[in-house]
Amino acid sequence: MWWPFARKYPERTPESVDSHEYDYVVVGGGTAGCVLASRLSENSNTSVLLLERGPVNDTWISRVPIISSNILNPNTGASSWLCEPMKHCNGRQSLLFCGEVMGGGSRVNGMVYHHGTAADFDSWAEMGHPEWSYEKVLPFFVKSERTIGQPKSDYRGDSGPWTNKAFPKSAWLFKVSQVFRDIAEGMGFTSISDTSAPDAPPDCIATFDSTVNEKSQRVSTFDAFLPRETALSRENNLTICTKTIVSKIVFSQEENGKKPCAQQIIFKSVDPKNQKVFSVKVKKEVIVCSGAIGSPQVLMLSGVGPRKHLDEHGIKVVHDLPGVGSELTDHIGIPVAWETPVSESLTVVTASLILKGGLEFLKYLFFGHGPKPHINVDETTPAVPIVYNPQEHLADIEIMPLPTSAMDNLEEHKRLFSKIGVLSLLIILLQSKSRGSVRLASSNPHDRPKIDLGILSNPEDYKIARLAVRLALSLGASMKASGFSLLRNLTFDEEEKDDEGVDKFIRERIRRLLPSLPVVNV
Repeated sequence: MWWPFARKYPERTPESVDSHEYDYVVVGGGTAGCVLASRLSENSNTSVLLLERGPVNDTWISRVPIISSNILNPNTGASSWLCEPMKHCNGRQSLLFCGEVMGGGSRVNGMVYHHGTAADFDSWAEMGHPEWSYEKVLPFFVKSERTIGQPKSDYRGDSGPWTNKAFPKSAWLFKVSQVFRDIAEGMGFTSISDTSAPDAPPDCIATFDSTVNEKSQRVSTFDAFLPRETALSRENNLTICTKTIVSKIVFSQEENGKKPCAQQIIFKSVDPKNQKVFSVKVKKEVIVCSGAIGSPQVLMLSGVGPRKHLDEHGIKVVHDLPGVGSELTDHIGIPVAWETPVSESLTVVTASLILKGGLEFLKYLFFGHGPKPHINVDETTPAVPIVYNPQEHLADIEIMPLPTSAMDNLEEHKRLFSKIGVLSLLIILLQSKSRGSVRLASSNPHDRPKIDLGILSNPEDYKIARLAVRLALSLGASMKASGFSLLRNLTFDEEEKDDEGVDKFIRERIRRLLPSLPVVNV
């Protein structure tokens, strides 16, 4: 039956679940929450409630990459606000983004798919978390994914619900992709076909897989793990409550040395005008997976966090846990940008939106190809180590060639870069030592938390950042020498290449990337 006449997605209102009882309550229906709710509800005898701040937004448009990746459009499910002034970066404020919609960030992100580096997982195991070793987590990757375009192997799945796809060179839209690869290979970087291979070297050049299907439609964890058919078939034991914001988790009292346990969830409508308060009881567990920013906010509102901070907001302390909201870790980026001919940039689409943009959209609509999603579906992405421990096998930086501006100053972009062709070499610091924090703005769950990104708070980050900037400049110079048309550097003053000049550039241009990493210490 055609979708408009079929049963709608079974999303429930806060009123309809009030005073009910569930085995499990999952707080947050984002990238992880959809997976957890799906896996837990596979057992029809287990009752699961999923609480999500945003809507379902189950539309065809939400699967069109070039539209759904617009994080400035609230209709996609993306929300944004400014971080606290970055005191180590000239007091600038960077935009924060999150996906407030079923599927979370996987509904609005750049759709880059990667297992992660095996050495990262093994380092967590060595820290005392053996279940996080690469050997232990690999079966879950294999179980969850359906890989298209990669050779069959023991470390890639081909029958899971989450589709990802490798793109051949023939799918690259811009000349810069091949030029960049050729230059990097000439500098000695090894070309590999799959970044998720456990033996992938840290000094390599590769193209990431993308979470799209055969029709080049976005496949989020919502689409993969909780599609309409699955949600409808599990209505008896899986309840999906949207447009809901959690006020706090209520814990039992500590008695005779027994630690407090979650007993109840208090929540409201996401509409701040609706003052009604709702609650549900929990039989087994509450699973908080509201992201790197949302999870510590929920815990602190519930009385779990740094005592001094909770006291400041009049929140009763259930457990004094200083690690909650501390040690915010992020991948941070530094864009080095040049002007290029408009034909070698995404500006070729936006500058002639009706003609070229319309043509490319029709190509996508009828043939499943075109400027698919975003700025980094079709570019090569080398992970380049500057200084690394060979035993850890960890890269320190990535450099991503993007045929567009990668700066986060939207006013500057609109004023200076929106009408010209731009190539950005976006440097990503993978092993930043700087740390930030998430703190409550108030005890009102509707208020956004205060985010101190802490970028460059550890001076050690300058060492890698300087080397990375100089490597990007060298790559650009080699591309220009090869005949690729780089007209002028838009962001870096070529006469200020000493450490002081490079550091000044870093402070002016360094920015936050998506996503942040957890700030709830385990």
